[in-house]
Amino acid sequence: MTPARICVACRKEKSQKELIRLTCDFRTGRVELNRGNKKIAGRSTYICRSQNCVAQALKGTRLKAALEGRKLKGRPNPRSVQFPLEPQLIQLIYSECTEAEKTCQNTHSKE
Repeated sequence: MTPARICVACRKEKSQKELIRLTCDFRTGRVELNRGNKKIAGRSTYICRSQNCVAQALKGTRLKAALEGRKLKGRPNPRSVQFPLEPQLIQLIYSECTEAEKTCQNTHSKE
């Protein structure tokens, strides 16, 4: 049985295999797409495979906060994530999406 994880954007719980996993390598501080084929030691977060969730996660601060972890008052944060993410990484994340961006049905003109 695959463990359940929560999408950082929409907060829905899904199985780990249904989500995109991003990991901040604690040694380098770089954020990488973690497909599970190599072991990356660090803090991970998950995003749904929909373009809407990816866009929402990249736009706000939830993704950065999830990768950096909890901040303790009076102590410097041991993890610092470089934001915004590199364009190549953003393209890789979007390439993992299986659900296209949904648009409102009322925006299509009738001809």
